[in-house]
Amino acid sequence: RFAASQATLREEMAQLAASHAKLADTVAVLTGEVAVLKDDVSVLKGDHLEMQLQKKVHAMLGQRKRLRRIRIVSATFPAGMNLQFADAIDDAADADTITEDQRVRIMATDLIATARRQRSPQTIYVSFEAAHSLDEDDVRRVLETGGALARVFPEAEVMSFVYGQAISARDMSQAKAQGVEVVLERSPR
Repeated sequence: RFAASQATLREEMAQLAASHAKLADTVAVLTGEVAVLKDDVSVLKGDHLEMQLQKKVHAMLGQRKRLRRIRIVSATFPAGMNLQFADAIDDAADADTITEDQRVRIMATDLIATARRQRSPQTIYVSFEAAHSLDEDDVRRVLETGGALARVFPEAEVMSFVYGQAISARDMSQAKAQGVEVVLERSPR
């Protein structure tokens, strides 16, 4: 009887081990799915912030800088670019006015708009980098975009903005020292 009980116990332990392995596989799959969902939510939040920026850019530039004739010429979400603007950037890269890295940097910028001051024919190019938590990388990228735009359109004025919900005091100070305007929005509830 003891040997029979041992055999039954071994069989039950083997079944438990198999069930445990299946459970571990299921947990691994669920963990992977949760990671994917977190990435999807992060992308959606980023897209939401960029859509929010597109909706507010006209009022923001009108109020903050008294600009008019504001036109979005490039936006990463939904992906879109004015064809004349894209051609001008590509032509500048083909003519070696800007490097290929600068061309890509312009194309990857979250939002670029043109504007004018009242009673002024001079075009202003305004570039934006958007992130929930802004940092020195966002400031660096928007400055790189501004520098490249100034090479492509030397007759135009260039402005650089970062747009988000938070920024450290150090990064805020660095942005302002480099001429980058910081626009902070309250997070949605």
